[in-house]
Amino acid sequence: MVEAPSPLPHQNDTYEFCIILPPRINSAGIWENLAYPSTMLTYSLPLLEMQIVVIFVSSHLLFAILKPLGITLFASQIIAGLILGPPIMGKLNAFRNIFYRRELGVEMIDAVSVFGFTLFIFLTGVKMDVKMAFNSTKKSVVIGIISLLSPIVVGIVLHKTFNEHKRMNDVIKTERIVGTLIESTTSFSVIACVLTELKIINSELGRLALSSASVGDLSTLFLVHIISLSHDWATSPLLALQRVLVAFLFITVLFFVFRPMMFWIIKKTPEGEPIEEVYIVAILMVAIGCAIFTHWTQQAPLIGAFLFGLAVPDGPPLGSTLINKFECFVNGIFLAVYITASAMRVNPRKMVSNPPRVKFSIISFFLTFLAKFISCFIASFVSFMPFRDSLAFGLIMSSKGVVELASLSN
Repeated sequence: MVEAPSPLPHQNDTYEFCIILPPRINSAGIWENLAYPSTMLTYSLPLLEMQIVVIFVSSHLLFAILKPLGITLFASQIIAGLILGPPIMGKLNAFRNIFYRRELGVEMIDAVSVFGFTLFIFLTGVKMDVKMAFNSTKKSVVIGIISLLSPIVVGIVLHKTFNEHKRMNDVIKTERIVGTLIESTTSFSVIACVLTELKIINSELGRLALSSASVGDLSTLFLVHIISLSHDWATSPLLALQRVLVAFLFITVLFFVFRPMMFWIIKKTPEGEPIEEVYIVAILMVAIGCAIFTHWTQQAPLIGAFLFGLAVPDGPPLGSTLINKFECFVNGIFLAVYITASAMRVNPRKMVSNPPRVKFSIISFFLTFLAKFISCFIASFVSFMPFRDSLAFGLIMSSKGVVELASLSN
């Protein structure tokens, strides 16, 4: 049998593992083996619970310490992941038994975190008003598109400037292109979180930022599909046509079958009464099913959940009910686990082993950030926004969060 991989491998590979059938899921607790209570952690559910507790306690303890310094919860969760990773806490035997067991590794915590992030993306789609993107003012459309294109142009120029690209393999080229695209995106959910934390989401600046972010988000989705389609077309035109047809049918079913059904649910619900639980569960299952379907069609599973979220009527009673029921749990537990688990994959040794790639990444990050900030600042200032508000708007539109972290992690 091939030996199990080292904790949190940084490359794709195939390994073989011996597993116990039926799986050991529930344990009898510490009373099962008083001489060795750690036997409890050989069961998957207690191990998962212990992992979540360690992540939750460590991230919030760090946040309590760093909050007076202005460090946000998101940053505290990333720092907690770096501390819990193999270079620091991963060297302790007691801690390694929790996160890096050879039988399970981090497969369970990864599965739970990805499931939670899928729900987060679904709720992001529920919050987003599609009409707001299509009925946006000319100012919002211009800012949303410029905020996406300007960093991409700077990234392309940067790629052409560095002469070493002639000696790079295709993997590094793809990494740099994808990295530039990630740094150029404007995530609606991230902007909404920033505005909520600053308590300006209902201000004129906040509404403009949300509208521009929704335009930028949909433009990014369209651009990614165009790039993917062009790649498929170069490989196999028939495959590209099949994927276009599947995507068209999928979107048609979402907005012309599922969306009318949800309006029927709203119409059936008496005014002032909550949506029945069976409908809430059914909608949640369909969201997961959409993610599985897009994964089956060799697309990102998050796209399916996000598009279905867009199809859900926003506001009361259905959209607001979904947000009220799941947002606190998803953001408080699942998202914290996802952020910390993603940060645990960071390998600091790679920063030392390949200085040219690190140098390019740092330069690319700063230049794309400046391009996005300056373009948003100029576009808003030219639109007769006050100077200080334009500066704040540029910084808000340049914010990065969990969506970009997820893209880089994948």
